[in-house]
Amino acid sequence: MDKKHPLYFTIHGHFYQPPRENPWTGVIENQPSARPNHDWNDRIASQCYSPNAASRILNEHGRIVDIVNNYEYMSFNMGPTLMGWIRTNTPDTYRRIQEADRRSMERLNGHGNAIAQVYNHIIMPLASEQDKRTQIRWGIEDFKFHFGRMPEAMWLAETAINFETVVELIKAGIKFTILSPTQADSFRKFGDEEWTGCSNTDIDTTRPYRVYPRDKDGNLVCDGYLDVFFYNPWLSSAVGFEHLLRNADTFGGRIRDAWDKNRKEPQLVSIGTDGESYGHHEPFGDMCAAWLYNRYAPDHDMVPVNYGWYLEQFPPQHEVLLKNFHGEGCAWSCAHGVGRWYRDCGCSTGGGPNWNQKWRGPLREAFNILKKRADDVFVREFEKLSDVDPWDARNNYVQALVAPEDESRIQDFLARTVKDPTDADMCAKAIRLLEIQKFCLFSYTSCGWFFNDIEGLEPVQNMRYALRAMELLEPFLPYGNHLKSEFISTLACATSNEHKLNGAEVFTRFAEEQVPVIVKEMAEQAAIFHLGLEGDNEKSKKITATKIASRRRQTLVRTEYYDKFIDERRIATVLAITDALGRINLVVADGENEQNGLKFVENPNLGTTELQALNPTAYVVRMRDLMSDSLKRINQLTAQMHLTEITESFSSFALNHGISIDNLADPDHTLPDTMRKILSLEINARIHHDALKLLEGTDDKLIAEIKDLMNEANRLETKPSFGGTGRMFFKKLKALIDTVSQNYDEATVKYITDLITVADWLQLGIDKTSLENRVFAIYTEFLKEPQGKLSALKPMFGWLNFEVDNV
Repeated sequence: MDKKHPLYFTIHGHFYQPPRENPWTGVIENQPSARPNHDWNDRIASQCYSPNAASRILNEHGRIVDIVNNYEYMSFNMGPTLMGWIRTNTPDTYRRIQEADRRSMERLNGHGNAIAQVYNHIIMPLASEQDKRTQIRWGIEDFKFHFGRMPEAMWLAETAINFETVVELIKAGIKFTILSPTQADSFRKFGDEEWTGCSNTDIDTTRPYRVYPRDKDGNLVCDGYLDVFFYNPWLSSAVGFEHLLRNADTFGGRIRDAWDKNRKEPQLVSIGTDGESYGHHEPFGDMCAAWLYNRYAPDHDMVPVNYGWYLEQFPPQHEVLLKNFHGEGCAWSCAHGVGRWYRDCGCSTGGGPNWNQKWRGPLREAFNILKKRADDVFVREFEKLSDVDPWDARNNYVQALVAPEDESRIQDFLARTVKDPTDADMCAKAIRLLEIQKFCLFSYTSCGWFFNDIEGLEPVQNMRYALRAMELLEPFLPYGNHLKSEFISTLACATSNEHKLNGAEVFTRFAEEQVPVIVKEMAEQAAIFHLGLEGDNEKSKKITATKIASRRRQTLVRTEYYDKFIDERRIATVLAITDALGRINLVVADGENEQNGLKFVENPNLGTTELQALNPTAYVVRMRDLMSDSLKRINQLTAQMHLTEITESFSSFALNHGISIDNLADPDHTLPDTMRKILSLEINARIHHDALKLLEGTDDKLIAEIKDLMNEANRLETKPSFGGTGRMFFKKLKALIDTVSQNYDEATVKYITDLITVADWLQLGIDKTSLENRVFAIYTEFLKEPQGKLSALKPMFGWLNFEVDNV
């Protein structure tokens, strides 16, 4: 009797964010809609990407008993533009994702859970042949950079696919992809002549299928084939819309219901989901998945596998035809082919009464106009610079994109590409042409059409990429060309839903900065110079500032922006002025001071309007109106320079002025508010000083003093604040935990205990989640011998919410 196959299941998570970087700085700006986080990548990382790399399994008391890496069990693709951000901004999560793929390979006969994705999520059937190839090649090479292996599969944006896309995937060595069953038209068993229709989503999703690259006449146009897995539509939808991630038993039960226990042949319950469901859309959804994989599945003979492993064990026995295969193709999220990304097909995410998506056509047409001109210039100009085919060079350019901070990668690329790598002008032109191509491709990111209005964040971001491409293209076009006018007039044919703006107005209001980004960055450097602050970051590599002259409350600064890789240069003189209230105005005039004649003003208290009237050809901007990240940097530098001095100036206020802290105890608050606040600040300053001193080394006397001061503050009903101190305590605790994990030392254990005690007294905002992840290995050792030497760390384990009482 044949052995019955177990219940194999695969949950695929599509983890993706569109490119969000400012095209002039390469950095994601602060996004107010994402608060309290800096931006949406940061917010979703904290709610989803990072939690899934270290998800908690809790006991009935809410205490941690296990930490699980969900990526080790689920199939997933991590969009290239997102994965690059994760690598730079959440390195611990990045390493855990890589580790999960390695472990899944060990468990599943060399098949890793990670699969690739087309680079910046463009709709493949609407892309040119060369753009399809670049998206696939960039996606593959990006994947290889992060995971160190060739991907077996590739996720297609919106699962959009057609005949030409299949051919390019096969030629690139991709073995399979994942689609919606709504995209299947008919299927047949190998060797059969007759096809069985399945256009009403009535295809068996528990087995793989094969797509052959046949043209309309049935002729194979290339060797090979592409295998396809269709996800279970009802189960996949239920994850997103029926809250299956609120209960692992319910989720597991639904998976079991989707499996036919009476069938003898193998079955794969395939679930395709938005990765953000696991923690962002469904809070704590990651914990549901962790319990499903590590508790429910083993208890019910359910085996989590990935598609690559299943394909090797149980190859397809059926061929499938896809809808609109030789036309515009099909996608999971559009019932009209791929109309959602170029016309008013009826698909949308909602909106108000009488809203429509007629704006989609003009938006795509404007980008097409730009792309056509950019492509013509690219081929014409690149052939002058290189013996490498222009499109091959563009495909190879991904080697520089995967780690943009590594300048050696650009140099290596140039050495292999341009005719004379020592010719700086030739190299700059080559990189500029390739950056134009990159930004043109970014302008086609699918999110720009998916939602319901051209005013949205995503269409505007795509426009910003197009604007940057036009700027970089300018030197290659005839003087007085009308490209931008043609682009804007095409956009003008669109009308927004929310405010009834035409597309040109949307572009000029939201995509085009009134004060160019580079001008703001130059103003930022001048402000830092004017305030006498010192500091270094990536911006200072491109912008230099030199003082020309200064007088009371005014500084003239020469600033220069220079990007050596594309030979982009801008020189400006900035007049920084501080008025009587401490407000700073910045007047930015193009060119050297000898040319623009910018000079000091007689009255430093002039407002921006008056300064603009005096300097009609200059940009005038208040420091507060710089980019929010500029203010963040200035504040950080200000704190570094002045915090200690300001803290000390308050520390003896009561003694110096002959008053008493006890005055704060008056329940009628007779003391004026200003004096109350200063006295409160004195207590705050003393506690803060002692807390910072404690970070230099443990001291019982210091701890007692902190406790006494905190008791005093509580009795006087003051509310001390220690912004930033939590991060410093976190850094110190992290270092001490690493020390203990390598070499147990009682003094270090005591120091850790002292710090967490004081952190509780001061109610510091400490990133406990990261510390829990770091401590888990030590906690695991503690569980093996609870009464051993690690028992001294029980206060730390308890503070970090690990189970310690019942072990």
